[in-house]
Amino acid sequence: MKKYAKASLGASSAIALICAGTALAQQRPTISQSLTPPAHPLSRVEAAMIEAPLPLGEEAYASIDGKKMHRYVVEMAEQARRFRDAGHPKFWGRITGFSSDTENAQWMVERLKEFGLTDVRMQLFDLPPQWLPKSWSVSISRGGETIELESAQPAYLAKSLPPGGLELEAVYAGLGTEADFAGRDVRGKAVFVYHMQGLPYNIGAVRRAGEKGAAVVFEVSMLPGNMRYQSYPAGTPGPSFSLGNDDGRAARRLIEANTPGGPAKVKVTLETEMVPNLKTSLVWGTLPGATSETIYITAHRDGWFDGSGDNAGGVASLLGLAEYYAKIPQSQRRRTLVFVGLDGHHNGPDGGVGRRWMVENKERLFSKTALFINIEHPSTIATQSRPRYYPGDEIAWANTDMPLAWYAGGKSRPELEKLVRETFKKFGVPLNLDASYVPPAGDAGRFYTFVPAVDVGEYHNYFHTDWETPETVTWTGLQATTRAHAKIIDEVNKWPLSALQRPEEKPPVTPPLPAF
Repeated sequence: MKKYAKASLGASSAIALICAGTALAQQRPTISQSLTPPAHPLSRVEAAMIEAPLPLGEEAYASIDGKKMHRYVVEMAEQARRFRDAGHPKFWGRITGFSSDTENAQWMVERLKEFGLTDVRMQLFDLPPQWLPKSWSVSISRGGETIELESAQPAYLAKSLPPGGLELEAVYAGLGTEADFAGRDVRGKAVFVYHMQGLPYNIGAVRRAGEKGAAVVFEVSMLPGNMRYQSYPAGTPGPSFSLGNDDGRAARRLIEANTPGGPAKVKVTLETEMVPNLKTSLVWGTLPGATSETIYITAHRDGWFDGSGDNAGGVASLLGLAEYYAKIPQSQRRRTLVFVGLDGHHNGPDGGVGRRWMVENKERLFSKTALFINIEHPSTIATQSRPRYYPGDEIAWANTDMPLAWYAGGKSRPELEKLVRETFKKFGVPLNLDASYVPPAGDAGRFYTFVPAVDVGEYHNYFHTDWETPETVTWTGLQATTRAHAKIIDEVNKWPLSALQRPEEKPPVTPPLPAF
């Protein structure tokens, strides 16, 4: 009995403490994530970040300056915003084929010429007609209440709806698994499913809803806030939209409300066009070496919204390497360094025309290539989504970086994999413990079977969203990853070409990479 009484007293105390803690948490202001980006001013982020010290004996890389590279990130975000402010308030960024793409290419040419590279040029390519959403709106109504779902963003290549749009019954389908659809008739309806970044292909929810006859599909982000997320083509018969968490919760509340007047109804409009006669470009710059053997450094130039991590950070790192090596005498650069700003890969299955041209000309371009480095999303501030015991439904920021997924030549080049692993560790760059079996980025994924490739990148909370502002890209991460890339280049330059080149490999049997 005494034991029972003691346990009861302890449980009561615990409940009281929990209630008090809950009340206290409700009184606290949020401390990390505002309702609109950025969560923190850039000055605070810059001052807070942990700067990895230069390893002993690596003082040669001290001139690679993370804060200078971060200014490039800011300038590229400004290019994207100018496109937004020129009449594209909801679908904007450095969009392949449009004015922000041209502005970025010209800006990159200017930077490479400023550093003193040779053969700096834009190689123009004709584009197939490019998708452009002109206007759209989404609202949900029930029982006299109407909510505008402002975060709705159509999936790339979504087709127009009839003039005036559609009014559809709204259906909630959870995660969109077969179990969620069991017993539900979604034909001709607006279906809401939840998704989380990192779930493979959203576990097929959007595609499954389309196959079951949904007229329109909304995939709701589980991340706190109300981000706009630009998704790749959904492959559904009708249009698909991404939706921020706040809007998704509001829609679910109306769907499940016990009010008279019938089910919740969604009103949705969408007008898109395919714009012909556009061009894009590869941006080239070269630093001749002591030999005709080559090392390629690439980064794609396009990006949705600010595109700060994806991929202003990658372009900034490429520029940091170009500036660093331009100051080294040609006689001390064993191999010729070729820098390429790739045209892009966000623009659907017809995207990446410049990259495809490079693959088609691989014998001419890569016959003497010792290394191919693709730089994509190299620096993102570390975040936690809804951390336990945190006083707010938000994303918490840390003063360090997210770990990077990475690939370094694969199992056929263990020496290269070891070099990359040890170098990034030495320079203080967090990596996933295990290397990817294929490059994490689609760009390197087109080259790695016939050249020795290195690719690192981050793909978490802010990927493809309008919250991916310059504040999410850390100067310390840019500095550390760029210095590590330079060290890798210098070490690989000590190896003979024969130690790096292999016969062309067949890619492993894996789920196919997106075509863009």
